[in-house]
Amino acid sequence: MLAAIAVLGLAACGDDDPCAGADTCVRLDVRSASVAAIDQLELDVLYGDRHATTTTQAAGGATTALPLATAIVLDGAGDAPIAVSVVAAGKLGAGVRGTGAAHATVAPHDHAALAIELAPIEACTAGALYCGGDKLAGDPGVLYQCNAGGVPLARGRCANGCTTRPGKDDQCAAGGVACVDGGHYCGGDKLAGDPMTLYVCAAGAATQPMLCGNGCLVRTGQDDACR
Repeated sequence: MLAAIAVLGLAACGDDDPCAGADTCVRLDVRSASVAAIDQLELDVLYGDRHATTTTQAAGGATTALPLATAIVLDGAGDAPIAVSVVAAGKLGAGVRGTGAAHATVAPHDHAALAIELAPIEACTAGALYCGGDKLAGDPGVLYQCNAGGVPLARGRCANGCTTRPGKDDQCAAGGVACVDGGHYCGGDKLAGDPMTLYVCAAGAATQPMLCGNGCLVRTGQDDACR
């Protein structure tokens, strides 16, 4: 079973390690050349094929100067390395002051460190889909949905790469293996599309899209399915 996450409160950078005492943990060091302080850090975390969004802040809701440190604790991480992609949005007074992203692979029972640089946000279209780095902060191998009021939301990791399409939603690439007519596939698994959407293959094209509220599950040797 994949891990559940817990995020610690914000603290000014110092000698104390926010991952101290945790089993499997990612330390986040957040800095910025343009943002002096925040009162909330909104995080979108993609770990393995699971996704979570959470917000953390200093005790009592105080403003915290940058640079700062926090940690993502992966409870029950299991015995296999986990790919972790993090997008952060620093907020002050409910307004987003900057976003940034980083990713790493975390070994079981180990600690990893990520440095995130918050930069002014670009103009993306709310609700539209973008590869990380295309008008929004993120992992270039992950497809995200623009969230005008906060952190970009991960749709899923693109096993065959993410394709930028000017004037259209970006999408996960299909890869080099053809889909089978009538088969059901998550976007990015033999069909180009959104990894949170289940499609039906028709003459090699993605048809009959069905959004999977809890994610789409790629299954070897059988049809993919909504989780």
